[in-house]
Amino acid sequence: MFSKETLLTEVTLQLEQGLREMENINKRQIKALSMEIENRDNHIQQLKNEMEELQFSLKSLNKMNFYLRNERKILLKEIHTKNIKMDFTEGITILLCDEITNDEKVKIIIYLLKIASNDSMFKEYIEEFMQIFSESLINFNYFQCRTIKREYKKNYEFYHQLFIKASAKNIRALLYAYHKNKMLDMIKHLLNELVQSGRLYSYNDEDGLNILLYIIYYKRLPIYQKDNRFQFFYNNSGNYLSKKLYNLYNHYTVKRDQVNFKEFVAVLEQNESCLDLLKTEMIQYILKRIFKEEEIENYYNVEKKNKKSTPKSYRYRHPSYSELRNFGYQITGRTDAQRWSALQEFIKNYSLQATVYELQKRIRLKMGREEDCKRYANAIEKWSYDLNRLKEEYYENDFPWPEY
Repeated sequence: MFSKETLLTEVTLQLEQGLREMENINKRQIKALSMEIENRDNHIQQLKNEMEELQFSLKSLNKMNFYLRNERKILLKEIHTKNIKMDFTEGITILLCDEITNDEKVKIIIYLLKIASNDSMFKEYIEEFMQIFSESLINFNYFQCRTIKREYKKNYEFYHQLFIKASAKNIRALLYAYHKNKMLDMIKHLLNELVQSGRLYSYNDEDGLNILLYIIYYKRLPIYQKDNRFQFFYNNSGNYLSKKLYNLYNHYTVKRDQVNFKEFVAVLEQNESCLDLLKTEMIQYILKRIFKEEEIENYYNVEKKNKKSTPKSYRYRHPSYSELRNFGYQITGRTDAQRWSALQEFIKNYSLQATVYELQKRIRLKMGREEDCKRYANAIEKWSYDLNRLKEEYYENDFPWPEY
């Protein structure tokens, strides 16, 4: 038996021990909090230092921007004089600005075409120049395009030797611009350079399909079929669509089989959204260039009969409208719900990627110039709204989302 004094002493010792442990715990917590506060203070100081650096950089960028604006004003004044003096870098810099008129752009493009062969920086800006050049041929009026083409034709072989090293995207844009402007010699020469250079090896299936359609359309296939590099690309199992279209056309030319013809047409129709030629030509016209007239007429007569027997699947396609417009998508006179319904229908027949590309293309074209931005502000807002809604509803990171 413990006496009361012994028990009291024992309890007192235990309490003192517990208090010491609590005090130690508190000290460790205080020390941890102090270290955390110190780390936070250091982090805050680091952020302050970074903010000061950013502010300094911003001031430097503002100064540089001010300097570039002044330089640009000087260069723009020189454009209007007979003696234009600028290098290729300065010319490209001005052309990439949206504040100059198309007539001013024409003058600069003509000047750059004249100095390109003697300016070493031309090779550094191939991609940018091809983009500007292609868009000019597509968007400028007849007289502006004629002026550019007149100068360009003087030395297009030289440009092609450098252009074929550019990305497939820019090559396709250039071919599309040539085709739209009926620049037949340039198309044939660029296709020759492309095949002989072996650049097709770096192209994907969609790019190869587009190039092949140009080759067949302009009747260059018999020439390139003798080229081993051409054969290697279009017989590669990895290029499924390119190989399929190539084989179908070859089989048809030998057997004249309607089955091959119909499958050829089906490949074009199924990939219509990504074929550049179909953005400027109706599929019937393209087929007439490739096949015999009676075969085309017979095929479309059969199609018409099929459509009459199944009126629910028939959709009238206005020849002057885009494919998206033919699905009922437009800004004027359409509510958000009606536009959304049209987009959903378009996705079912094509794909989300094709739908996104169509909307992004409209926004990019109208945002190219300041006056168009103001004029089409309402349309741009609604296109952007629909594009964002598509991303929220359907996008699963299965292709790169375009920026605009």
